[in-house]
Amino acid sequence: MEMQQPQTSIASPPKRRWPLFLIGVLLFLIGPAIYTAQLGAKHLGLPWYLPVLSAVGVILMIASVRQRRGVIRIAALVLFLLVCGFEWYFVFVATRTPEYTGPAKPQAKVPAFTTKLADGKPFTDKDLQSGVPTLLVFFRGHW
Repeated sequence: MEMQQPQTSIASPPKRRWPLFLIGVLLFLIGPAIYTAQLGAKHLGLPWYLPVLSAVGVILMIASVRQRRGVIRIAALVLFLLVCGFEWYFVFVATRTPEYTGPAKPQAKVPAFTTKLADGKPFTDKDLQSGVPTLLVFFRGHW
C-alpha cells in the first residue's frame, strides 16, 4: 500500500484592497488645507468645498469599514462623520444671516437720519428731498 502524502496548498497572498480609508482621510484633510491656504492669501469666501470633500472622504471610509472592520477604523469613522456633520451645519445653517427687519421698506419713506459722507460732509434725510439723484446703500455690518 502506498501512502499518500497530504497535499499542501500554497496559500495565495491576501487580495490587495485599495486603501480606501487612507484616501478618505486624505480627502477629508485636503479641505482644511485649502481653506488655510486661502486664509493665508487673505481670500475670504464660503468654503463650500469643505463639506463636499469631507462627505466624499467619509463615503470612502464607510466603504473601507464595510470591507474590513476594525475598532480603530470604526472609531475614526465616527469622529470624521461628526466633523463632516458639523461642516455641513456650518455651511448651511450657522453662516446664514437673519432676515432683515430694519426700518427701511420698499416704497416707504426713509426715516430721519444723519450721517457723514466719505469726504466728511454731513448728509441727512433732507438732502434726499433736494431732487439730486442719490444712491443710498444700507449696509449692515456682519463679521
